[in-house]
Amino acid sequence: MIDAAGLNKERRFIFFAFLSVALFGLLMVFEASGIYAFRTTGDPMYFFNRQLIYLLIGLIGFFLILFVDLEFLRRHNKMILAANIVLLVVLLILGKKGGGAKRWFSLSYFNIQPSEILKVTYLLYAAEYFRRKGALIRNFKAGLMPLGFVLCFLCALLVVQPDLGSAAFWMIWTIFFLFICRADNRHLLAIIAITLVAAFFLIKFFPYRFRRMTAYMDPFADPRGSGFQIIQSQIAYAQGGIPGVGFGEGKQKLFFLPAAHTDFIFSVIAEEFGFIGVSLIIGILLVVFHRMFHIVKIAADPFRRNILLGVLLVFFLEVAINVGVSSGLFPTKGLSFPFISYGGSNLIVHFMLLGLFFNASRPVVENENEYTAGM
Repeated sequence: MIDAAGLNKERRFIFFAFLSVALFGLLMVFEASGIYAFRTTGDPMYFFNRQLIYLLIGLIGFFLILFVDLEFLRRHNKMILAANIVLLVVLLILGKKGGGAKRWFSLSYFNIQPSEILKVTYLLYAAEYFRRKGALIRNFKAGLMPLGFVLCFLCALLVVQPDLGSAAFWMIWTIFFLFICRADNRHLLAIIAITLVAAFFLIKFFPYRFRRMTAYMDPFADPRGSGFQIIQSQIAYAQGGIPGVGFGEGKQKLFFLPAAHTDFIFSVIAEEFGFIGVSLIIGILLVVFHRMFHIVKIAADPFRRNILLGVLLVFFLEVAINVGVSSGLFPTKGLSFPFISYGGSNLIVHFMLLGLFFNASRPVVENENEYTAGM
């Protein structure tokens, strides 16, 4: 067991590690976007300045979440998720269209992406759901079907944006959560099979998705079209080699690599800092994740433990998928690298998740809160 002093030490390490990653990300956003920003806006600091503001807002959100009553969130988890669902529905009507998709509400200074907010709202819903169901999670009808209905409805709203990647992320996240919560293996295999069949049809009958998959299998079959992004990302990795070409010396950010400061910022890092640099970043994050998991294991309260586990899973899966996509291991999917990629909703929500983790990891008196069972 870990005492209070040891727990606080672990929490401080986690906070300053993520803050350091975010500050490094701020530097890399400037490095990856400066020339692009100058060409498109006339201001090379455009994306850097915005990311700095997002970082400050995120830190404010982090500290505010520390004072939120988790019991209030537990009691109202369904209403909180329902509000997010309303945003997703309204988004289909009033959302800002970009790249053929409606994923953002455009405000005066920045955009709000409701699918990012799901990382808080669906996580809270799932945390309470798994606490309430307990051992019933091994029962398909009573344990899995209600959650499956909610998840399928959310995924449908994401797919019609269209945002198949986010829908796939939440399916993967939920399957991992079910596995850790010891759901029946037969049910898990059935869910995976249904997910794969649905993904097959959603890819097969939508040409742009099908081209993305064929580009993943053989990007050089269409090097100037669907395979361009993957090829340019792999070139960045190859040019970086072991030591990297040096900070500021990367070439792929010069309009070769699309989304260099957002989804593929890790490719820029790989080019400029090489295998040594990316290994250091991944190594630091793995140490952080290990310490977060240690905190998950000692949490006595089921709702808090589920929150801790859910936040850890979000961070871990996002890092794994983003690195896998940029290195060519996984098909291209628009998923940012947490705390490093440019994006207002993304950075702010991740600091809120970190605040939720810190709130839930506080030592609590046993049986301090009496939870009530029920639907």
